[in-house]
Amino acid sequence: METDNQNVQKTQFCSYMPERVHTEGRRKLMSWLNQQMKVNLLDGRILVGTFVCTDKDAHIILSTCYEYFNEKDLNTGESRLLGLVMIPGRHIISIHTDVQQTNEQTINSSNFEET
Repeated sequence: METDNQNVQKTQFCSYMPERVHTEGRRKLMSWLNQQMKVNLLDGRILVGTFVCTDKDAHIILSTCYEYFNEKDLNTGESRLLGLVMIPGRHIISIHTDVQQTNEQTINSSNFEET
């Protein structure tokens, strides 16, 4: 025999949680997760890595991050592997995502699901 307290606990555990409605900005940010990102810094360096997360202060975390000292190094491929980095928002000039990789990833995943 179950007591009323046990019934309440079961219904709270199994309650339905409706999907949250996200703003357009949040949806865009979520679409950048696990995508290649290029970040230009105030001192001229360029960091390229996989976007992992951000916070309200615009700090960004990139994984498998490579550092380039200028655009020339980016074009020649001369880089230094940093790994996982946290970039303070106050040092960021601009952020670029790799749209081509996103399109290729969508094509590849759709082909993978079909086979």
